[in-house]
Amino acid sequence: MEQFMVIGLGNFGFNVASALSEAGKQVIAVDVNSKKAEEISDKVRKAVTADIRDRKALAELVSANKIDAAIISLGNRLEASILATVYLKELKVARIIAKASNEDHGTILQAVGANEVIFPEREIANKLARRLVKPNLIDYIPMAEEYGIVELCVPDDFIGKTLMELQLRNKYRVEVIAIKNVLSDKFTIVPGGNYKIEPDTVMVIVGKNEYIEKIKDR
Repeated sequence: MEQFMVIGLGNFGFNVASALSEAGKQVIAVDVNSKKAEEISDKVRKAVTADIRDRKALAELVSANKIDAAIISLGNRLEASILATVYLKELKVARIIAKASNEDHGTILQAVGANEVIFPEREIANKLARRLVKPNLIDYIPMAEEYGIVELCVPDDFIGKTLMELQLRNKYRVEVIAIKNVLSDKFTIVPGGNYKIEPDTVMVIVGKNEYIEKIKDR
């Protein structure tokens, strides 16, 4: 089973560690503040009080627990997050995900070894803005530069029609890859052309962003 290390137990780190643990993953939660480590101790496999600026202490944790992936969430502690990234890279942790506070911080984290840099506040803000601008949009997952996957509520005029009748591929150049009824929780993967759209339905579609925008704007 994969072993995850979450470094920094502020709001973001605490929630990531808890969510991974609830998903059945082995989580080592680390913070310099013993109170924060204690607060999460009953939610994760192991909670540790340690200063990750101490390379020896971090190396012992990584070695003892065979860490596969590390999430660094140290807020505005720029020096500590950069050192943690450098040390984890040197310790050959396969996947390092680091939270950045700004673009410059993110650039440095990538330069010193982070496989992925995230900006949670920005991502939450963008998601909220999309929901406010496009009320029928539930979620959006970017793919390649021109493509995305979108989960959206079915427009009223789709209800009662089959996918064949809607001709979404021809009209909007998108593919319906899944449909979920939010009341019955019934989930259909790659529905056929005879699938009839029911009320309270959510569609998951994939396609070029320009065509996804057209179906969202209708």
